[in-house]
Amino acid sequence: MTTLIVGGDRVNSYKDFLQAQGFGPVLHWTGRKNSECHRTIPSGTRLVVIMVDQVNHGLATKMRRVAEELDLPVVFSRRSIGQLDQAIARFKDNDDSRLRIQ
Repeated sequence: MTTLIVGGDRVNSYKDFLQAQGFGPVLHWTGRKNSECHRTIPSGTRLVVIMVDQVNHGLATKMRRVAEELDLPVVFSRRSIGQLDQAIARFKDNDDSRLRIQ
């Protein structure tokens, strides 16, 4: 299950956490480059994590819309392993639908 993290600069701890939870491999887009607003979510992605305090509103909105079109679950998280852990735990409990934690 590939996971895409959108936003943030230093996400190695989040990558390690997600991989330990079985959500690896993990891809990362910083959201700082204008070209990232025009990228497509890679095939094989099963979860999108948006770091809300590290990404601009326009990119977050677009990623949410695109993920919904692809019927992918979306997790909104601040820079907190604890909050990401709670969102992932809820995601694991919810087998068939999307998840949005704010």
